[in-house]
Amino acid sequence: MKVVFISPWYSEGMGYSENMFPKALARLGIDVHLVTSTAQIYYYSPDYDKVYKPYLGPKFVDSGTKKINGYTLHRLPYYEPANIYRGPGIKGLYEYLRELKPDVIQTFEIMLDSTFGAAKYAGDNSCLFFTECHTHASVFRKNNKKTWKEYLKSSLNTFNRELKFINNMSIRCYPIAEDVAEISISYFKVPKRKIKIQSLGVDTYTFFPNKTEEQQASRNKIRGNFGFDANDIVCIYTGRFTKDKNPHCLAKAIHELNQKGLPFKGLFIGNGTEEDIQFIQSQKGCKIGPFVPAKNLPSFYWAADIGVWPREESTSQLDAMACGLPLILSDQIKVVERIKGNGFLYQEGDHLDLASVLQKMIDPDIREQMSLKGIVKINEKFSWEIIAKERLNDYRSFGKK
Repeated sequence: MKVVFISPWYSEGMGYSENMFPKALARLGIDVHLVTSTAQIYYYSPDYDKVYKPYLGPKFVDSGTKKINGYTLHRLPYYEPANIYRGPGIKGLYEYLRELKPDVIQTFEIMLDSTFGAAKYAGDNSCLFFTECHTHASVFRKNNKKTWKEYLKSSLNTFNRELKFINNMSIRCYPIAEDVAEISISYFKVPKRKIKIQSLGVDTYTFFPNKTEEQQASRNKIRGNFGFDANDIVCIYTGRFTKDKNPHCLAKAIHELNQKGLPFKGLFIGNGTEEDIQFIQSQKGCKIGPFVPAKNLPSFYWAADIGVWPREESTSQLDAMACGLPLILSDQIKVVERIKGNGFLYQEGDHLDLASVLQKMIDPDIREQMSLKGIVKINEKFSWEIIAKERLNDYRSFGKK
């Protein structure tokens, strides 16, 4: 069986599904190909050259083919679609698929130019075609409430011929959570019968608990570099330092706890504006480290004691959990299964409530119990290997019909 994944962008060493899913499926002995454009992830960011270029290289790279992590990566020329909200286009995608002759095509989003091109090829060539949706309500909607704009665009999508064609051609759509499934049905107009919820996963070959003396030495070194001592309870956040992610709330909670003389510290790994950086650094007990590729994050998770994401869902939450960190997440998220037994929710945006919840984890025995439960949950439910096996069963099942 030959499976072709379609992604409008790609960067080596990043921890997203366009990297991890093909890698996991290739481990099962499947002939896996990923077709993408020459655009890097975050190519559209105004801070790309400052933040990402040192790690990822230029915004656009050369076309070409290479073997990576057991699958074949194909980069085709980038083009800008007429609608900028539909991602970078992949020039010559249809013709290239004709050369690859896939048995299965899997896309990572629904309403993209590249998804439409893949659907056309599948329809013309009797190829199995599947979509995914990663759009959480916490990102899609302000305060998780529908606006008149969403109602209007949702109505217009009813008459969107390209979207209708994509959904007609798709055998199954895989939303990554229940709220994503609701958006897939109500906004992207995916027929309910085609929905199968399947979470994103963790590469457990990269993200795993601190076990060895060498890994413990890495923990101690990183803590020392940031000025943390052995008794400090380090709370880590990774990602963008933007208002929509609100790491500022964690910074204020850490400041509040330090004012009380409690041993909590904040470690923020990522990037943001000078204003955001200066605010976090101004809060007592908070330290900032620059953006690093996902493959380098395990050492930082090992150096921490608690993972905190004040707003929205993030795959980093699963990565941190796989490394043994208990979690604190917003009470507005929909993927509450991530913290059942291995973390707490706090009242989103309330730094005093976050500080109060953090104090519930001051006992190392509580953190240890939560850590163990989280690790078991990752291995039983959230590893890419388990997800890849289940998806492969689906591909084979539909292939027999």
